[in-house]
Amino acid sequence: MDKEQIISEVLIKCQAQGETVIVGGYIRNKLLGYDFKDVDLLTTCRPEELKTLFPQLNWTEQGLELGITRMTYRGIQFEFSSCFKEAFKDKLEKRDFTINQFYFDGHNLTSQSTGANDIELKLLKTSDYLQNSTTECLKNSPQAFIRAFRFVSLYELKWDESLLTLFQNNRNSFNTVPDGRLQNEAYEILKGKNILRSIYYYEQVGLISTNPKLEEMQDVQIPLYTQNLAARLIYLSYLLGRQTVIEWLTLHHLSQKLIEEIQLYLPYLKTDNLKIHPKKLPFMTLLKRYQYQDDKEKIKDFLKNSR
Repeated sequence: MDKEQIISEVLIKCQAQGETVIVGGYIRNKLLGYDFKDVDLLTTCRPEELKTLFPQLNWTEQGLELGITRMTYRGIQFEFSSCFKEAFKDKLEKRDFTINQFYFDGHNLTSQSTGANDIELKLLKTSDYLQNSTTECLKNSPQAFIRAFRFVSLYELKWDESLLTLFQNNRNSFNTVPDGRLQNEAYEILKGKNILRSIYYYEQVGLISTNPKLEEMQDVQIPLYTQNLAARLIYLSYLLGRQTVIEWLTLHHLSQKLIEEIQLYLPYLKTDNLKIHPKKLPFMTLLKRYQYQDDKEKIKDFLKNSR
């Protein structure tokens, strides 16, 4: 059974008990041409009914208060958002960005806005709900703020001018994003090849200090060579200057150890005259992959000269 068949099986089982559609990132990522991490479903099935259908279903006390339950089924992660039938249509409409305003009932894919065109244009744009009920939307879903930066980094999107203006005018809402969510999103943002454009928008919103290099480098892509994010941060510091990156780390309440590693290793990228301890050589080689943009000959020369 392939992934699509598994997802269809879960959807059909839920629809036998109540109105259910697929929403969120699964649809968005498929339309943008990316793999998905999980599948979100909006349903009128109560958590107890879902538990009967899927005994492996689990939840937290806080999540249950919001009608949120989760499970891993045949290797795929599912998240259910349960609501009363009367609230179903309202829940469907209350999405943050147009690219998230799709739903799929197993037969038809429906867009509730300009999402299809915005995906074609690679444009991140406010939904009517976020635009017209900004205070309510950011109060109920403050993570929309940080998600906008992640989508840019991972999916090669650019912000619509109205989105930039909205976040500039509601900058303080960023401070309401829970620490855990801030940190998790920051790590995802770091993995994106469009991380420089994402940081550029942080500057444009006014969350970090102005840095002219961001304007120049916003369209420069940085491949992800390994999952070692410390190396990535050090290379970003090399490109942008240490202060911008430290401000960004502090904004997301990330580990002080990352700042210490930047301070320790950044000098090695600025000059070739520093002696490298053998224990540091593997990490330095990774840094040089970034600095030399994976040029094998340059890396080979670096290793030869480091002996």
